[in-house]
Amino acid sequence: MSASSVARRYAQALADVVTHQKTTEQVARELEAFVRIWSENRQLRDVFASPVVSMNDKLRVLNAVIERTRPGPTTTNLLKLLLRHYRLHELGAIYEQFRRELNERAGVVTAQVTTAASIGDEQREAFSRRLEQLTGKRVGLQFKTDASLIGGAVTRIGSVTYDGSIRT
Repeated sequence: MSASSVARRYAQALADVVTHQKTTEQVARELEAFVRIWSENRQLRDVFASPVVSMNDKLRVLNAVIERTRPGPTTTNLLKLLLRHYRLHELGAIYEQFRRELNERAGVVTAQVTTAASIGDEQREAFSRRLEQLTGKRVGLQFKTDASLIGGAVTRIGSVTYDGSIRT
């Protein structure tokens, strides 16, 4: 099974649980914090990736991190489940898919907008309004810059790309 399929299954199951428990935002914040810890600490990743470190030692390390960060029971259970199933290294992908799943359920699509230079709040609002008209859904925008575009913007919503750059 591909990593994206695994991430999607875990994310959908987690979204079902947190929606039922009404702990969506809490779990999202906790997972985001753990993903940040994971991405910033190579030694931590190495411990969990090492076949030399026993599962009991990995569990002790995970418990120590959990004790320091104090996530709720749902997040704790997820982390331990991922460890037991050798999927903890996929937490970042699971978190990203989880956010997408929550957005989809809320009728929100994410648009990635790349511009040649930074744009102001007024232009960001105009982008948002136009994309909401175009998609018929609420739009969450992510902006980045790429000087090689020369001017204009490239917008990606899912697999659809709208290229209004001067470069092309």
